[in-house]
Amino acid sequence: MRKNIIFSILISLVFIFNSNAMANTKELSFAQVSDVHFSLSDSYLAKYLYFLKGSISKRNPDFVIFLGDNVDKSREENIIGFMQSVYSLRLPYYIVLGNNDAHQMFGVEKEIYLDIVTTFNHNQKENQRNYYFFPNKDVVCAVIDATPDFAPSKHGEISDEQIEWLDKLLEKYPKKIFLIFQHCPLVPPRVEYQLSMLNAEKYRDMLNKHENIVLICSGHYHQESVFKDEKGIRHISAPAFIDVPHSYQFIKLIYSKKLFKIPKNVEVIVENVKV
Repeated sequence: MRKNIIFSILISLVFIFNSNAMANTKELSFAQVSDVHFSLSDSYLAKYLYFLKGSISKRNPDFVIFLGDNVDKSREENIIGFMQSVYSLRLPYYIVLGNNDAHQMFGVEKEIYLDIVTTFNHNQKENQRNYYFFPNKDVVCAVIDATPDFAPSKHGEISDEQIEWLDKLLEKYPKKIFLIFQHCPLVPPRVEYQLSMLNAEKYRDMLNKHENIVLICSGHYHQESVFKDEKGIRHISAPAFIDVPHSYQFIKLIYSKKLFKIPKNVEVIVENVKV
C-alpha cells in the first residue's frame, strides 16, 4: 500500500513538472526570403512572388524578413515594384539592404531606397539602414546593412560605427534572445573570396563578447546552409528565391524561460520551403 502511494506521488510530481515545463515553453517563427532579384521586366518571377505570399500566409509566421538583393538592378521603378508586390503580405515584414539594392554610384542612393521602403512598410518607421524590432517580449531582432556605400561590390562590409551600434544594443538587452539579419554572412556557406566580408575578424571579436546571440541569418551566396560555431551561434544561409526551385526558409525557435541559458537552450528548426 505504501509503495503504491509513493509511486502515485512520484507520477504526480512528474506530471506537474512536465506541465510546468510545457507552460513555460515558448515559440517564435519567421519566414526569411533572400535574393529575390526582382525586376519589372520579369513577369515569370512576379508570378512566383505571388505564390510565395500564399505559401507564407498559410504558415502564418510571426514575421517575414527579406534578406537583401531584393531587386536585380538598383532602379527606383524596380524598388517600387518589389515593395508593391510584398505590400499585400498582411504580416509584419522587414527589409534588409543587399549589395544589388542601393549604392551611390550607378544606382539608387541608400537614403532614397529606404525612403521608398518606409513609404510602403509601416513596420519600418525610421529611415535607417541599421535598426531593430521586438517580435515578442523575449526576442530582439537586429538588422544590419552589411554592404558598401559607394560603388556596387560583392564584398560584405560593416563599419566601425555599425559594430559599435550593435555592441551597445547587445549590452542594452543582455537577457533577451538576439537574432541578427544581414545580407552578407559572417560565416559563409563556402569559400569564395570575392563575396567575403572584409572586416570579419573585428565584427566576430565584438560578437564573441556576448552570450545571447542565437542566430545570424544571411543570403548573398545563393546557397542554403546551417553552421553552429563554438559559441553555439547558428549561422543560417538562405537560398536565392530567384533560383529554381524558388524556395525560402521557415524557421522556428522553441525556448523555455525557466532554462534561459542562451543560446544552448534555444531549439532552432530550419525548413527549406519550395514555392
